[in-house]
Amino acid sequence: MVDFANTPNAAYQNQILAALPAEELSRIRPLLTRVKLVSAQVLHDAGERIEHVYFVEQGFGSVVADVDEPLKSIEIGLIGRESMVGLAGWFSADAIAYNRVMVQLPGAAHRMPAQQLRENVDNMPVLRQLLQRASQALSAQVAQTAACNSMHTLPERLARWLMMAHDRVDGDELQLTQEFLAIMLAVRRPGVTVAMGTLQAAGLVSHTRGRVVIRDRAGLEAAGCDCYKRVKIFAAALAGRNREE
Repeated sequence: MVDFANTPNAAYQNQILAALPAEELSRIRPLLTRVKLVSAQVLHDAGERIEHVYFVEQGFGSVVADVDEPLKSIEIGLIGRESMVGLAGWFSADAIAYNRVMVQLPGAAHRMPAQQLRENVDNMPVLRQLLQRASQALSAQVAQTAACNSMHTLPERLARWLMMAHDRVDGDELQLTQEFLAIMLAVRRPGVTVAMGTLQAAGLVSHTRGRVVIRDRAGLEAAGCDCYKRVKIFAAALAGRNREE
């Protein structure tokens, strides 16, 4: 789980905002608007210009790629309070979203016009560094997810996904339907039912309609593949390198 207790701005649950020095935070605070994130809300659609960025506070969004029938779409990444939705928006005024980003678990975020972010970021070295790190971490997650989806069993993939979701919420409960999980994992719903049953029989999770509870986090990590750990190690290495610079 993400620990914000020792960050400079612990009032913010978003890890990027929480890590900003006071002078940088004061520069962008007036530009932030707190908004609700509603389940299935589209924050950016594929092909759209990125007009706003979202510093997620609670809940998380799915980066979704469209594919051919019959699957239609598949999740390739998760963005929660460790990052920002719309990372490409701070590079260029012409930035266009290649994938759709939709809210999977409802919550809240601080929204900011992408243009105002671009106008300020050159004078905010810590924020610029954090956004660079977040971009690298998301790229690594997307690449590893592609490898995981092609190589590993559904129970392993489900365990990885549940750990990633668990990292982005408070507590051990996730409000999720099997229908949504099936779409995100690009499998039929019966496959999710079987995979969830495997994890539940092992005492790692409990599942009722629309609700998953993590019962044994260490056991869930052991049941999953190494893809989750690889991304975590890479993100930690990025954070450590940036602290040294």
